[in-house]
Amino acid sequence: MSRPPGLLYSVDETPPRAVFIVAALQQVAVMSNSLLYPIIMGREARLSPDQLLDFVSLSMLALGMATLLLSVKSRFIGCGYLCPAGYTQIHLVPSLSAAQIGGLPLVFGMTAIAGILQVAIAPVLRRVRFLLPPEIAGLVIAVVGLSIAVLGVRYGLSGAANTGMTSEYLAIFAVSLTTMVILNVWTKGYLRMFCLLLGMAAGYGASAALGILDFSAAVPSEGLPLLRFPNLHPHLLQWRFDASLIAPFAIVAIAGTLNLIANVSYAQRINDADWVRPSFTSLTGGMVGNGIASVISAVIGSMGINSYGPSVGLSAATGIASRSLAYMIAIAFALLSLIPAAAAVITTIPAPVVGAALFFTAAFVFTSGLQAITARLLDSRKIIVIGFSFGMAMLANTSHDLLARAPALLHPILDNGLVLGTVSAVLLNLLMRIGVRQRVTMMLDAGHVNREAIEGFLSEQGGRWGARRDIVSRVIFGVVQMLEVVGDVPEGTEIEATFDEFNLDVRVRYKGAPLIIPERKPTPREIIASEEGERLLAGYLLRQSADRINCKASGTMAEVQLHYDH
Repeated sequence: MSRPPGLLYSVDETPPRAVFIVAALQQVAVMSNSLLYPIIMGREARLSPDQLLDFVSLSMLALGMATLLLSVKSRFIGCGYLCPAGYTQIHLVPSLSAAQIGGLPLVFGMTAIAGILQVAIAPVLRRVRFLLPPEIAGLVIAVVGLSIAVLGVRYGLSGAANTGMTSEYLAIFAVSLTTMVILNVWTKGYLRMFCLLLGMAAGYGASAALGILDFSAAVPSEGLPLLRFPNLHPHLLQWRFDASLIAPFAIVAIAGTLNLIANVSYAQRINDADWVRPSFTSLTGGMVGNGIASVISAVIGSMGINSYGPSVGLSAATGIASRSLAYMIAIAFALLSLIPAAAAVITTIPAPVVGAALFFTAAFVFTSGLQAITARLLDSRKIIVIGFSFGMAMLANTSHDLLARAPALLHPILDNGLVLGTVSAVLLNLLMRIGVRQRVTMMLDAGHVNREAIEGFLSEQGGRWGARRDIVSRVIFGVVQMLEVVGDVPEGTEIEATFDEFNLDVRVRYKGAPLIIPERKPTPREIIASEEGERLLAGYLLRQSADRINCKASGTMAEVQLHYDH
């Protein structure tokens, strides 16, 4: 991997002890924002204040275990990158429906089904990778960022209840977000590394000054003990199943898969400046870990769990992507689950502080997705796929009332921008593949080398394939240089190009003597000795420009084969 600029501690590096502890606590602070979803679920299930605190404590314990399962580097489980866990809106809508039908036991049972389905999806993930080429993976990452930003604005300006924007919420949101931006952009060292934690602290201070904080609402009448193991209430240990909910929770499993692909791909990009495409070995391990984490979460009495985009975005913002943080995060959440006051504090996090943290991290996630998209050549087909899918994601995030009229079975797709945008991208990508040939041929006119025609042909086809810009530029250079070595283009010369996402091969057939492709650089004496010396140098430079090159002759025809790893 090539180290990106701004990366302070990569996946395999361990920060100094002080940085290690504070960076882990900063991740814990961001991940704690996702506990809003279990809080919403607990309130919809009409849990009493002490039951809600236990529910949140168990959810914190699940967060720690899930982060380990997602991040660990092993043969079968874990993606091998820092990929913290979190509760997302993906599970919320079907879980609320399950709670209305059969209470929390039905939520836990169907959540376990979704987790098992994710484990089952993992082995076949590599076989369906053609459905998610890198430009679509980039779109998914961008849509995740967009969804986080929309959620951040919603919480930051109007709170969880969407009661309308107030001047107090706007002021707290502005204080938190401005502090984060100033520390991240115009400072260095610890201030930059811990910009989000300090920004949230500033938001807490503003909330206290404006009278927004209210801890009493989360504290039971009998008070809170200093330490207590979460009480496993009987209704938190029951499972129920309903066949009518298999379809929506199967969609949840697929949506969680897409969410994980986006977040793990982003984690890979953070650690590698030369990132080209997702590593499916890493994705498969992460998917197994995600599925097991959801099952464990259901077993101990909590909601379904996913990889958490804001936490991965925080790694990019601070430059701290060390996998070792996952162990500290797990320990921190295990300890916090034993402290009832911690659960009480989390249930009263000011909504505008949450919104500022989400909105800040969304910028890094969204931009990374755009970079992955623009690294590819895009023709009108790819532009339609990306543009339409992005529009569908925005529609889901902004027009809930319009889509609410659709059949209930489709709500898990239509109610989530990530799911709707990705499903649209996959279906449109399959449709737009119709008529795109993976092997194309161009006949050249005899005479001088027409660079413009060759460049136009290869660039247009590269756009249809969604090939990388840098690879297509190397192909154009190699083909043009090879033909210039041959001299005037003989009649009947043709260029054949084939593409399969991982390989781009070009064959140039012409009438004449085969090129000599030396393995070593010719000496200055060999170069100036004759015209053949110039051809030797040109052949050597061609060898350096392509990943593999070969030349062979058949009768009066010669063929040069140029191979490029894509």
